[in-house]
Formats: sequence, C-alpha cells, structure tokens
Amino acid sequence: MIMRSSAALALLVLAAGCGQPATTTAVPAGCDPTADHLTWSPSTTTPTLTNATLFTGGRETTLIDEPYKPSITGVDAPAEWLNRLATSLQKTAGPPVRANSPEPIPTDLRIAAPAELQMIVYTGVDRVAADFEIRCHPTIRGTFHGWSTATTGVVSCNNYQPTLPDAFGSLALKLCPPPTAEPSADSADAIPFPEVTPGG
Repeated sequence: MIMRSSAALALLVLAAGCGQPATTTAVPAGCDPTADHLTWSPSTTTPTLTNATLFTGGRETTLIDEPYKPSITGVDAPAEWLNRLATSLQKTAGPPVRANSPEPIPTDLRIAAPAELQMIVYTGVDRVAADFEIRCHPTIRGTFHGWSTATTGVVSCNNYQPTLPDAFGSLALKLCPPPTAEPSADSADAIPFPEVTPGG
C-alpha cells in the first residue's frame, strides 16, 4: 500500500512539472532599450551552416536546411527591439551586427564537375549572440541572437582542396560521406575542382 501511494505521488509531481511551460519575462510599460539604460555582456561569434547540399553522380541530397532567423530570448520583447539592439551591439562590439534574415542559397547554380566527384555546396552565417540588461522596473535581462556575415561556398569530398578551407568549409567537409576506397595520387590529380556559378 505504501509503495502504491509513493508511486502515485511521484506521478503527480512529474505531471505537474511537465505541465509548466517555459517562461519569458514580460516588458514593463515604458521600458525602452535606450543607450543610457542598456548594457551588454561580451558577444560571441559562431560560424554556422544554414544549408548544405551533397552533389554526387548527378544526384542532389540536402544535408542541412535550417534558415537562420535572428531573435531575442529570455524576454517577450517587441519586434522593433531586434533592429535597435543590433544597432546598439554593433556600436559596442565593432563588427557588423544584422537583425534581418540572411538571403537564402541561390537556387539556379550551374555546377561543372565530373560525375565521380562528390562535393558539398553550402551557405552559412556567423551567428552573433550577446546577453543584455536594461535598467527598468524591474530590470530586464535577455539574449540577442543576430549575425554578422553570410557566405556561400563549395568543398570537394575527394581529398583534394585547392586552398585551405575556412571555418565554414571545415564544417561542410565534416558532412562528407565516408570514402568507399582510397583514391590514388594520380586519380586525385585527375579530378578537377568543381566550378559553381550563378545561373542566368
């Protein structure tokens, strides 16, 4: 009987905990992210792939399709705060900080490459995040999520890179399928690097 009562109590506690949604702080009336009330913590920049497509043997396989959308977390902020916080953080941090959504990857790319070549065409952004505090009543705290730069590139999965890949290229190379056979030096030299140009 005691064991049954304990189990029932545990189920009630779990049900109560699972039923509680994640909470965000509401913005009090008159609270505004003005320069004299707003302070920032150091920002972080993280290269992130938003789209990656594997091209092999005339086939296309989508590996990543996660468009990046700037946001504010931790506080239920008005939509216009995104641009205002981006402008403020840029003045504080220095590099560009953007609050609009990045342009999607072009859909009319022309790819010139041998059929035996595996390659990944990718798009990525440098995500920028920083915690902020606004002296209101009560004090408002949240996190801004924006971006600074966007890039599109291509990497070959056949162990041949004409240049050392940057952070985005390195992330794309980790998505390459495992090699089925070790190519010889002659065959690697014989496969040219692909050319990717916008269609027209």
